[in-house]
Amino acid sequence: MKTIKYIFTLFIIWRICLFFVAFSSNYLISQFGARFPYYNTALEPTGLPNWIWGFGNFDGVHYLRLAQDGYTSKFSQSFFPVYPLLIRFLNVIPKNPAIDTRTFVDPSYFYTGLILSNLFFLGFLVFFYKLLKLDYSEKIAKLSLVLVLVFPTSFYLGSIYTESLFLMLTVASIYCFRTKKYFLAGILAAIASATKIFGVFIQVIFLIEMFMNRKNIKTKELGGQILGLVLAPLGLVAYMFYLNKNFGDALLFLNSQPGFGAGRSSQAYILLPQVIFRYIKMFLTVKVTSLPFWNALLEFIFTLIPLSLLAIFFKKIRSSYLWFSFLVLILPTLTGTLSSMPRYALVAFPIFPLLASTPGRHFRLLVIILTTVQIILLSMFIRGYWVA
Repeated sequence: MKTIKYIFTLFIIWRICLFFVAFSSNYLISQFGARFPYYNTALEPTGLPNWIWGFGNFDGVHYLRLAQDGYTSKFSQSFFPVYPLLIRFLNVIPKNPAIDTRTFVDPSYFYTGLILSNLFFLGFLVFFYKLLKLDYSEKIAKLSLVLVLVFPTSFYLGSIYTESLFLMLTVASIYCFRTKKYFLAGILAAIASATKIFGVFIQVIFLIEMFMNRKNIKTKELGGQILGLVLAPLGLVAYMFYLNKNFGDALLFLNSQPGFGAGRSSQAYILLPQVIFRYIKMFLTVKVTSLPFWNALLEFIFTLIPLSLLAIFFKKIRSSYLWFSFLVLILPTLTGTLSSMPRYALVAFPIFPLLASTPGRHFRLLVIILTTVQIILLSMFIRGYWVA
């Protein structure tokens, strides 16, 4: 109970701080960037001030439209179904009959989405703490939660994005598998694999955990583990079946990616050294004072630092977590761009207890640096400028 109170207190402080920064962003950045579509039809109709509806910016508007209309828009299939489905079916807020839903998104979907994302994040914090306690001290577990909250892109976990739901499902499934609740672990992993493509890598964690504990596995227990392993990717399989049946392309979630203009390739895999070369070339040719330069630098840093930490401290990270994090960080780079990597880095959760082991004075400095960067990125995000 004491731990739950600690986690809830941290969450409330974080949420209040986010709203304060979002409110202040109007004064820090006077001009709204409007670097994404549908904000005027999906967010402004909420009647809320922009520092609140701004938490639905960018991908958020697509999830809201999916929740209301389903997969009716071109390229919308790149967004996985579980999160918008939950918004749709858990939306008990009365609809506004004056809203023309042929053009606008009913405000109730925004309210529901924002509430759910924050509840999912709270759930993630609880399960993440429980998972960390299996391997680390209470101090490291609590400091890891602090690092999650101050991480530069953690505001996405309180926005209308899939990250909070996906992370909750991921750590909950891993916790269940490690505490021998294999069927539940498989179900949660299956839902995660229909929430975000990274969910298929939870199966890798299960497989490595089975190998690590192979000498102590009983026959009955092995059956449960295999069941969890088989269930894990079924969410993605179900989504692929749906896409093939309705659109004639089981890989439409991948083939739709280039339609969002992030420079992603779906036709050929591009190796990380090639992508790094592209970015170095960009740094040499793009003006340092331009926003694209700083976006590229941010993406570059949030790719190389997490990968470097995994490489340098691989002996200190549980093998199953190490491979999961590595795959999560490498997969997006195969599309030829590092776009969104600052957000994807959140999913590489083993990095947090690693950084939480930083000695006192250095830890405080790390918290200050991460918090400062988050304030800057959140302000840009709320004011309609692309971050991740």
